[in-house]
Amino acid sequence: MIKDGKYRFSLQFGSDTEDQIRAGNLLERLGNKKSVIVVNALNDYLKAHPELLNEGQEVRITVAPVIEHERLEQLIRSIIEEKMASFGNAGPERKEAVSRQTEALEEDVAQMLENLDLFQ
Repeated sequence: MIKDGKYRFSLQFGSDTEDQIRAGNLLERLGNKKSVIVVNALNDYLKAHPELLNEGQEVRITVAPVIEHERLEQLIRSIIEEKMASFGNAGPERKEAVSRQTEALEEDVAQMLENLDLFQ
C-alpha cells in the first residue's frame, strides 16, 4: 500500500526451514532498516525473472519445498528399517540373503545421499 508517498507492507513467514530462519534472523537484526535490503533483494530477483515486470500478467511464483539433508536421510532410513523389520520372522537362509541385500541397499542410499545436490 502506498501512503504519504511511501510504500508500507507487513511481512510474515514461518520458521520451518533453514532459509526462513536465516532470513528472519537477518531481518530481525536489521530492525527498522529492512527496506534497503528488501528493495535490493527484490530488484536482484526481478533482474533474474524479468517476466514478473509484465503488468498485465498474473504473478505466480512457485518455490519447490526444500527438505533438509538430515531429514531426508532420516526418512529414507526409517523406510528401510520398516522394510527390514518385515523380514524379522524369516529363516536363517532368508536372513542371510536379506543381510546381503541390506548392505547393498545401504551403499546405494549412501551414494544417493552424497549426490543430493543434483536434485536441488
